[in-house]
Amino acid sequence: QVSHVVLDLPARVIGVAKAAFSSEPRDPNGPISVVGVGRVAGEVSAMEEIPLDARIASLIGILAGLNFALAIFNLIPLPPLDGGHVAGALYEGIRRGIARIFRRPDPGPFDLAKLLPVTYTVAGLLLVMGVVLIYADIVKPVKLFG
Repeated sequence: QVSHVVLDLPARVIGVAKAAFSSEPRDPNGPISVVGVGRVAGEVSAMEEIPLDARIASLIGILAGLNFALAIFNLIPLPPLDGGHVAGALYEGIRRGIARIFRRPDPGPFDLAKLLPVTYTVAGLLLVMGVVLIYADIVKPVKLFG
């Protein structure tokens, strides 16, 4: 399920962008930025009809969900993310293992600088995604209640 969400993210961000720049309604289950998370947390904490312990539990749930989502997203095997560093280390280990099996000299560390174009592209896409989501959360926010 998590991998499906990660793979579906670009299409969902495009949907948010379409909703932000048109009169199309925004999907309340779509991605939101830190601005949207702050707005949702504010809505939850301002609901005086809900008991205080339930509001605190909801806020802790929001924080836990946000941290879990960021942890999973950060494990995507692309260079600027931690998953990219893990993938580079695994590739280096596999190269060394193959060299050991065939009794060749150690190939040395993998040059991550070769992946800089990929890193710049992914970082640029992440920046664009962040700007689009923040803009959408400002002009067409997700509202939980009403």
